[in-house]
Amino acid sequence: GEVFRWMIDFAPIETLRRMLIKGTIFARMSPDEKHELIERLQALGYTVGMCGDGANDCGALKAADIGISLSEAEASVAAPFTSRSPDISCVIEVIKEGRAALVTSFSCFKYMALYSLIQFTSITILYSFASSLGDFQFLYIDLFIILPVAVAMARTLPYPDIHPKRPTANLVSKKVLISMIGQVMICSVVQILVFYYTRAQPWYAPPEVDPDELNVINPENSALFLVSSFQYILVAAVFCVGPPYRKPMYTNREFDVPAVS
Repeated sequence: GEVFRWMIDFAPIETLRRMLIKGTIFARMSPDEKHELIERLQALGYTVGMCGDGANDCGALKAADIGISLSEAEASVAAPFTSRSPDISCVIEVIKEGRAALVTSFSCFKYMALYSLIQFTSITILYSFASSLGDFQFLYIDLFIILPVAVAMARTLPYPDIHPKRPTANLVSKKVLISMIGQVMICSVVQILVFYYTRAQPWYAPPEVDPDELNVINPENSALFLVSSFQYILVAAVFCVGPPYRKPMYTNREFDVPAVS
């Protein structure tokens, strides 16, 4: 700790930076010195994790990007995470859970965006001849499809092994946008084909168009409602990302039940 304080106060910047990068063990340090070490490493661009088990670690635990308390005493008040095991093996679990949580949040975002776009496509097609989905159909989609599927798909556990490459943290990255645009195009094309296929059937009779009132009882409505209901579930399966950051989809029994039913 005394050497660290001397380096901070008197050493050249390059020497201090080399000491921070090359340093492996920092011992006999006061709480303020621990806090300053965390901030100095963060200033170099590092993502810093800190494990502590006492009150003298509270400042460093709060300053760190990932603060883990190894006890349920004073340090647990300052640390975002508290470990039941008194060793640093919990860091691996935090990394796995954090990566799985990041992938899950992106998957849920893409699913909710696709849900809105799929429904927008259905409504747009039906509006072309003064039709729309009924109130019960909207309620059924939101309450019995979207809600249970969205909750269940987020409960997939993290993958047991840590992948060398971390997942993307950019919501507007090429990978995220291409997957969403591709799914929108596929779902839209399928709905348009179903719409014209229904109208091509020999039993089809054009519904009466009333510009003042939407007609919700017609073959196109039923066809698009059924197809879009399957699309909501299929899109959830597509975006239920598995390895290398989460376990495979079939291990999530809570998601398999609503998806199969």
